[in-house]
Amino acid sequence: MKIKLSLSVLLLTFSSTVLLAQNVTNSPYSLYGYGELSDPAFGAQKAMGGIGYGLREGNIINPLNPASFSRVDSMTFMFDAAITAKRSWFDDGINTSQNTNAKLDYIAMQFPLAKNLGMGLGFKPITQVGYKFGKTYPDSIMTNTGSGGLNQFYGALSYNFKNLSVGVNAGYLFGNIYHQQNVTFNNSAPFPAMKSDTLSASGLILNFGLQYTRLFGKDQRIVLGAVYTPKLSINGKFSGAEFSYNSSGVIQGWTPRPPRGEGYELPETYAVGFSYAKGERFLGGIDCSYQRWSDVKFEGETGQFNDRTKINIGGEYTPNIRSRAYFKRVHYRLGGNFANSYVSPIAAFDGKPYPFNEYSVSCGFGFPLIDKRSAVNLAFEYTKIRPNENVVGLVREQYLRLTVSYTFNELWFFQRKVQ
Repeated sequence: MKIKLSLSVLLLTFSSTVLLAQNVTNSPYSLYGYGELSDPAFGAQKAMGGIGYGLREGNIINPLNPASFSRVDSMTFMFDAAITAKRSWFDDGINTSQNTNAKLDYIAMQFPLAKNLGMGLGFKPITQVGYKFGKTYPDSIMTNTGSGGLNQFYGALSYNFKNLSVGVNAGYLFGNIYHQQNVTFNNSAPFPAMKSDTLSASGLILNFGLQYTRLFGKDQRIVLGAVYTPKLSINGKFSGAEFSYNSSGVIQGWTPRPPRGEGYELPETYAVGFSYAKGERFLGGIDCSYQRWSDVKFEGETGQFNDRTKINIGGEYTPNIRSRAYFKRVHYRLGGNFANSYVSPIAAFDGKPYPFNEYSVSCGFGFPLIDKRSAVNLAFEYTKIRPNENVVGLVREQYLRLTVSYTFNELWFFQRKVQ
């Protein structure tokens, strides 16, 4: 068991470097703030609209509520990793574009430490930045590009007291966000110029969760869950420079850009969830979360972002988990969610900020493997970002996302006896 666990930790560490090097967004709205917020749900949950705060199942890893980690069986080790591919469409009313991206989404593990005590470890993204757009002027062309994002390594502990489970999650946040602006002039002088900004961030993330389970009837249960995340300060360091080039494209000189305000924070968050299950045939749930972005410091100032509310709903149906017919053992999933943006893009015609809404529907399947414990999960998501239709210049975005995850579930702690 020690050898297997060490190999898994090594794989988790190695895969984190791959996770940091990739990006799966091309949204111009990731220019603002910390970038586009990543979906915190894992593969099976993505197909159910991203529910998780009230989800307490023994066959999936649920990172949304740290109280869920005590659900792991006392003899079970679980490992989960996913790849996401994304097709994007953009339309500003005049121009259209399309992009395709793919990346390693997350990697995680879960295992028992003692009776009623479970632990989870993993890497996952928090935000992502990726955009490229430009504007043509009579004498020049300006191009803006961005990349990077924030990620976290987390470790969670959960203990179960009969019907009540409590958990705590501690994570280390780290990452870099890059913004660059290039200006190329149509004539020979002045020569091309470039501005480059980098935000390097690190800090601790902490949240607390609880889940209450109530059994009733012959095989029915409900789970009530809640998670609280306090407002957290993070270490943010800004660095920037302006470069000038000669006619051959060689850097002629550079000057540092003036420092921005100090002070970076992540928002206080409240989240609640509810799930209902009937045996191993049906599972359904609903979540609601609220993030207080309006009083978060960014570059030393508050009031730059909007408070964000997100509602998720979804469910799963399994015809007969013990049937010999394979497709009766498959998990069929469906869901959707709604959220408002925490950032407000600036409209071209009046220079004012306008928030937008996000809508998403999802479906998917959980295909059990031959051991009947592990599974391959597919999640299909369609997302639409809808800015104010009356505002000229704001980009309408649509995404079609496919997530393929592998959940490894094995009895590593079982002591076999020789007769």
